[in-house]
Amino acid sequence: MAPSLKALIDQALSRKDLSEWDRSALEKAAKAGSISQADYEEGMNLFGACMEAAGYKFTKTTLLNGVIEYQPVDGSSTEDAAVAAEAKAQFDCYSSTGMATQEIYRMQQANPDLLADFPQAAVNCLKKAGVVRDDFTKEQFKESVGMGESKGKDLKPLFDVMSNKAQTCLYSLGFTIYIEGK
Repeated sequence: MAPSLKALIDQALSRKDLSEWDRSALEKAAKAGSISQADYEEGMNLFGACMEAAGYKFTKTTLLNGVIEYQPVDGSSTEDAAVAAEAKAQFDCYSSTGMATQEIYRMQQANPDLLADFPQAAVNCLKKAGVVRDDFTKEQFKESVGMGESKGKDLKPLFDVMSNKAQTCLYSLGFTIYIEGK
């Protein structure tokens, strides 16, 4: 990934495809050494407004570490074409607002060691949050979230994947887990 948060920010600043807003927020972050909560929230609000303008409705949840999660409202279409159109709108909105800022902020909050091994980063986050014991392993995590030998069949997580603390770690690191009925 990068040896430091500053290096990760500098790496993002070298991209040619940044929106003006993203570049401005990242330049401030480069000087400050991190992305501020205020800049992150502003970027996420721009994303939300863009999605609304594209005709999509979401519920907004601020997780325990300040990361914001947008989820489609109940009743959203599950038709392939509608899902593909929504994914395109999400990508377009992230790209035109603050995609790099949002990605780096999530890493800053949930993966401060900037591990490229996301399952291990999740284990570290879950341990720090007190969700799992100190002897909880990456292999146990992978089995709990459907990445192990079971490949998600008959998922029997070894921790409460739907708790606020677990969801904060998982969502912030890009893991989406759905347990029927929860």
